[in-house]
Amino acid sequence: MNKTDQTKWTLLLNPHSGGGRGKRDLDQIEKLLQSQNFNYSLIVSEFPKHAIQLAKEAVENGCRHFIVAGGDGTLNEVVNGVFLQKVVPPEQVLIGMIPVGTGNDWIKTFGIPNAYASAVEKIVEQKTLFQDVGKLGYSQGGVEQQRYFSNMAGFGFDALTAQKANSLKEKGRSGMLVYLQSLLAAFLQYKVQKVKILIDKNPVEELLFSLSVAIGKYNGGGMKQAPNAIPNNGIFNVTVIKKIGFWGILTNLAGLYSGSYIKDSHVTCFQAKEVFISSQSDLAGEVDGEALGESQFHVEILPKKLQVIVGDLQ
Repeated sequence: MNKTDQTKWTLLLNPHSGGGRGKRDLDQIEKLLQSQNFNYSLIVSEFPKHAIQLAKEAVENGCRHFIVAGGDGTLNEVVNGVFLQKVVPPEQVLIGMIPVGTGNDWIKTFGIPNAYASAVEKIVEQKTLFQDVGKLGYSQGGVEQQRYFSNMAGFGFDALTAQKANSLKEKGRSGMLVYLQSLLAAFLQYKVQKVKILIDKNPVEELLFSLSVAIGKYNGGGMKQAPNAIPNNGIFNVTVIKKIGFWGILTNLAGLYSGSYIKDSHVTCFQAKEVFISSQSDLAGEVDGEALGESQFHVEILPKKLQVIVGDLQ
């Protein structure tokens, strides 16, 4: 008898992930799990943030093993549900991923294949790692809120691009063109802003183009925005991009995907456990591709708080 026979799993599916791939491919995913003798129950999220509630309730009802069939946003919601419940420490919950989303950026750092069958094999193998988690405090409509993230938080141009991508996804679009189109649309709209940043209490004041606070290496559908990030070292990889201009973006486009863009003189990289961000005008924010916040942000790291199934780390 193997581990999958002995363990009760909760398969949490987002049917809207990947432009509806979640719904279309459910039978295929279930057959793969059944072929490996997984003992699981299925729950399906129906609307934005629903997976937060579903994951929280599942843990409260005894679930300790999740398989997330969705994208980065679905994983983010499950992580938030795990951290909002108060029944057990979050480290006691194990999360495996079957990537169904459009960008699938988290899996690129953690060595999970895009193909369903290969991703299920990784869950069967159950090689695990305790990764760091980010906690973001922000204001929305004058109300102080918080959100956890497992991959990356972005501010400025990064976050505006995520907003554009989400708008296209809501219209049923998927694939790499979503991110390239969003990148162009965001650039045509975005205006650099003077932003004050405290990076482990070290002040930085810049005309900011974009800022990322990273646990994983990738975002935006495969951009290697934090090539030096290590997901379990208890330290964020912080990348600040100053005002760069259209030509700067164009010449660094390939470098965004290889990670070499950090050599540009407009880019500065830091390591930190805590970051404060403030702007006098509205500043877009996002975590794991989910847009939120207005102008004041506080990001702190929670070391090795989330147990995940991994392959070979990037």
